[in-house]
Amino acid sequence: MEFRKIQFTGRSSYIISLPKKWVKMNNLKQGDAVPLVVNPPDGSITIFPKEVKEVSEKKILTISKKYSPDMAIRLVISAYIQGYDVLEINLTEEMPIYKVKLRKTLQSLPGVEIILDEPTRIVAKSLLDEDEVNLAELLNRIRSLILSMLGDIELLIQSPGNEEILRDINDLESELDRFYFLIIRTVSRLLTKRGITEESGIIRRTFDLIGILFIVRNIERIGDHLIRIAENPDRINVPYLKEKFSQMLDQIEERDLMKVDKLMLELKDEIKSIDYHRSIAMESYRRILEYLENIGETIINMALS
Repeated sequence: MEFRKIQFTGRSSYIISLPKKWVKMNNLKQGDAVPLVVNPPDGSITIFPKEVKEVSEKKILTISKKYSPDMAIRLVISAYIQGYDVLEINLTEEMPIYKVKLRKTLQSLPGVEIILDEPTRIVAKSLLDEDEVNLAELLNRIRSLILSMLGDIELLIQSPGNEEILRDINDLESELDRFYFLIIRTVSRLLTKRGITEESGIIRRTFDLIGILFIVRNIERIGDHLIRIAENPDRINVPYLKEKFSQMLDQIEERDLMKVDKLMLELKDEIKSIDYHRSIAMESYRRILEYLENIGETIINMALS
């Protein structure tokens, strides 16, 4: 590590000299402007030798019948969440069933448009403006989706098997999956950047990005269990779930350890009181509360920054 002295010049400017070797190596000269990023997690400063340009990354997938259609879909989703901007899918032969499923998957991914569709080749491109994606807004969106699903559960408890409500809750769960994939993609791209900057303020250090991944994974699993309850309704305590879910997600930003501690104790007591052998719905109710506990543990880890 090299150390440089801070100098004071003029009436209000602090300056630090750049290593001569570094300047020459990057073909810089007096008067050149260099980008500078302040890293919020630790207050460090990163200086880049030239303007940082986002490189459009392309992933080429070759799909044959040695993979199942489900595996082909998983590969496409994996490429999306890893942050690739262009995805080219080459089929080794004409496979209509595969193609229908792949096209449907691509069309469901936020910001993705199919720009080429041939018998054995599909090219899709992400049109998202990554700089405009706000993690706090995405978290608020999936929060509202879960609360809407819980509202549907209340209706299904009163009228089990209602087809219209079942369609609605399944549509909400599909929307939840879409935002889940978008959040993972956003976090993945932030982790690969040379300087982590995120406007919402919930990312205070690099570990917070990992924490967000754990949190949204647990929320996605909560959505899966709500579908399970919708298909096998029983009288679970929906108002309690709404309250504790909202209170726990509030702590992603607040990170009040006393409040998290209280919530965790309340959840623990509720879990102990559940007769989860009574029905499929009660088992899923217990699992949802356990996922809320997992979120609480992650928030505690994020708070210790």
